[in-house]
Amino acid sequence: MKAKAIRRNLGTGLRTAVLCLFLVFFTLPILWVFLTSIKRPVDQMAIPPVWFPENPVFDAYLELFRHPDFVTSLLNSLLIAGTATLITVLFGALAAYGIERFRVGGTLLPNLLLLTRMIPPVVVIVPIFLMAFRTQMLDTYFLIIAAYSALNMALVIWLLRSFFASLPADMEEAAMIDGCSRLHAFWRIVLPVVMPGIAATALICFIFCWNEFLFAVTLTGQETKTMPVLTSTFVSQKGLDRGLMSASGVVSSLPIVLLTVFFQRYLVNGLTQGSLK
Repeated sequence: MKAKAIRRNLGTGLRTAVLCLFLVFFTLPILWVFLTSIKRPVDQMAIPPVWFPENPVFDAYLELFRHPDFVTSLLNSLLIAGTATLITVLFGALAAYGIERFRVGGTLLPNLLLLTRMIPPVVVIVPIFLMAFRTQMLDTYFLIIAAYSALNMALVIWLLRSFFASLPADMEEAAMIDGCSRLHAFWRIVLPVVMPGIAATALICFIFCWNEFLFAVTLTGQETKTMPVLTSTFVSQKGLDRGLMSASGVVSSLPIVLLTVFFQRYLVNGLTQGSLK
């Protein structure tokens, strides 16, 4: 018994140590970016590096808030990411339900959808840019929202399929026996049950749209510039403004952090629900 207790304690200690290493690995870059944003320029380039500045300064944040494109870029990111997420989850839920319940497309359609996620985005960005240029759609909200929706649709369908697969079809059949149509049963019975999974999928989709850079820097302009594009402008031929770029990174991550904290319960429930059938 004593040997078994020692092995159990060693296993618990080993798991704790591994989790602590992962915690340090993922939080260290975030901490470094935040600390860089409050350092003086001389401390940002110091060798050996200065981890904790003796005199924190917030000039980078003040300069960022005074930037003429900051508010516009932040609102553009919220509008584009939010609208693209809403469209993708709405149509993705309908598509995933049809594929799972009615076997639309058999096994070929889900595999083709998965194939679209294997294509590097840089391969399709050139024809999209040429098409948008010839139709005069560059620097429009419609173009970037449509691109983000198409880019994440396959992922949303694959994630939501697992949530719909975990539900027994008897629930909808019982509702239709009571007089509900298929669409009414989907709206009133299925969606409330899988709402944690939809919330988790929507959050993941929103994060991808919020952080996407390649399509944003290629298809947007002065009117539809997003936060990642604005952050990239702080790198110029004159050099790299580390403080301003770090401040922009911290501010850009705040909406994602707040949404994750707010939807944490739905995120955990949704991810675990989709793993059970």
